Amino acid sequence: MLYCRTCKARFSERKGTPLYRSHLPEATATSILKHIDDGCGVRQTGRLVGVHRDTVMRYSRLAGDHAQRAHDELVAFSPPDP
Repeated sequence: MLYCRTCKARFSERKGTPLYRSHLPEATATSILKHIDDGCGVRQTGRLVGVHRDTVMRYSRLAGDHAQRAHDELVAFSPPDP
């Protein structure tokens, strides 16, 4: 949690990322996503990282949705080719 000295509000550093409201340590969540990126299957990733396969699926979906939104935003505002 971060704290704003001006407005006295608290907010999460992870808001707007796939790790927002995550209860896993950051290293574990990152490891899940790295294994998926390397082409490991869901069950294999769960075994390697030590989490349930549903957790692997949830983080994969969150990261995929986040990547899709980022792609859409970047492509929508990209300058046209000359």
